[in-house]
Amino acid sequence: MLRMKNNLKQEELAKIINVSQASLSGYENGKYEPDNKTLLHLANLFHVTTDYLLGNNILSEPFNQTTKKIPVLVNLRSEVSFESPENIIGYEEINEEMAKQGDFFAIKMHGDSMEPRIQDGDTVIVQNQAPVKDGDVAVVSIQGREATVTRIARHGNGITLIPYNPKYDLKSFTKEELIRLPVVIIGRAVQLRGKC
Repeated sequence: MLRMKNNLKQEELAKIINVSQASLSGYENGKYEPDNKTLLHLANLFHVTTDYLLGNNILSEPFNQTTKKIPVLVNLRSEVSFESPENIIGYEEINEEMAKQGDFFAIKMHGDSMEPRIQDGDTVIVQNQAPVKDGDVAVVSIQGREATVTRIARHGNGITLIPYNPKYDLKSFTKEELIRLPVVIIGRAVQLRGKC
C-alpha cells in the first residue's frame, strides 16, 4: 500500500489530503472511492496516475524511478504545436512508468470554472489524445480557441462539458457540432498539482 510504503500513518495522510481519518479508512478498505479532487491529490502526492489508484491499469513499482520532463503549456489550442517555445512556460516531471503510457503535457489552469476542485494557477497533467470516458476531466478546444479544462458527459447525441463551478453554464454539442465547429478533446487529465 502506498501509504505504508511512504511510512505514513492514516492520521497523517488524512491531514495531508484534508479528509477525515474515517474517510481515508473507507478508501483503503474499498468501502467507497475518493472524489476527483482527493484522487488527483493522492496521485500527485504519490507520483502515480489516478488509473493506478483506481486499479484500472497495472504498473510496476512506482518508486525510485527516473523521471521525464514534460512541457507546461499556455494558450493551448488544438492546432498549437506542443514543441513551440512560445507556448511553453515551464516543465513538470512525471515518473518513468507514467511516461510509458503515452505522451503527456501539463497545462496551467486559468480562471475559476473548475473550482473548488481545480484552482486558478494549479497545474493539470494531461495524457495527450487519451481515450476519455463519461465523467472524466479533459482538455477541450472549441472552434480552435484556447482550450478549457472541463468534465465530460457523453450522451447519444454528442457531449456536454460540465464545469465544477455552478456559476458557469453547461455546454452541450451534438455530433454534428463536434465535427463542424470543431470541438476537439485534446487529452485526459490524469493528475493535479496544486500551485505552490
